[in-house]
Amino acid sequence: MILLFSVFKDFEIKAVDSLSKLLYNERFEDFEASLRGFTGKLDGNLLRCLKLAFLELYMTDNLTEYRREEFLALLDTLVSLPQDNLRNKVFVAVANSVGAIFYGRRGDILNALSLGNMAFNLFNEIRAQNPEVYDTYLPLGIYTFALGYISFSRGKKEEGINMVKLSENGIFTKPLAYTALVYMYSFDKKPGIAVKYAKMSLRMFPQSRTFRWILAYAYREAGMYKEEVGVYREILEDIRRRKGECKVCLAEVFLRMGEAYRKMGEKDSARENFEMARDLAKEERDPYRQKKVQEILKNLSRYGVK
Repeated sequence: MILLFSVFKDFEIKAVDSLSKLLYNERFEDFEASLRGFTGKLDGNLLRCLKLAFLELYMTDNLTEYRREEFLALLDTLVSLPQDNLRNKVFVAVANSVGAIFYGRRGDILNALSLGNMAFNLFNEIRAQNPEVYDTYLPLGIYTFALGYISFSRGKKEEGINMVKLSENGIFTKPLAYTALVYMYSFDKKPGIAVKYAKMSLRMFPQSRTFRWILAYAYREAGMYKEEVGVYREILEDIRRRKGECKVCLAEVFLRMGEAYRKMGEKDSARENFEMARDLAKEERDPYRQKKVQEILKNLSRYGVK
């Protein structure tokens, strides 16, 4: 979550911290129960922002479009708040940021850029009022790095990285800052540093599948394919233990594991994992997961597995 220390009271910060631990460790039922417990005790819009972040992560982790309409209705409520005070500006900026992630994951680039631009402008306004609010440096740093990346500007990229590092001092942005740095250093061809930050993220939330996926990505970019496979095995074990009914979730892991074996030159192991991914994907019956099923089958066809 991206929230600002100076805008909130100590009891609100402690509440968000406790909820974030549940959220990023994907203890979703516990998170929702705790969120309901704070009803009437915390600002309703603060709770709505937390629920918005939860819904986005829930759908991503479960590879589902279930609760999509709930997410979009909540997003509309938050981005429509009057921006007549700093606190509301924070809520609107956070909502736009989460909305940009939601659309970006689904390939809707126009909506993702539109919401991302609104979030960027709001965070700039917030920072102008207090440049020592370090949480604002995360989205601004990512945006600055992206500008440097597409314009081949080393200076802009370094400026963006340094801004994101400042956000490590934020109350809520440290795990997200580490994650951003994983991708930024990977894009900047510094995979060793990317792996370091991925491990730091996972240490903060040791039960997290999300941060394991990020560590696997960092290993892949570093060419550490054996370590990448090891992380996938941990994810497989966790999915089977916590949500074994999700066939497409298992299929996604076998697909990535097959790709890692393929890069190691182990063709038989790669083929075995690809075929396992295909069989599991075809077993998925949940209507909210069929888009992901088709995506996986399309990817597998590129490897000659149909």
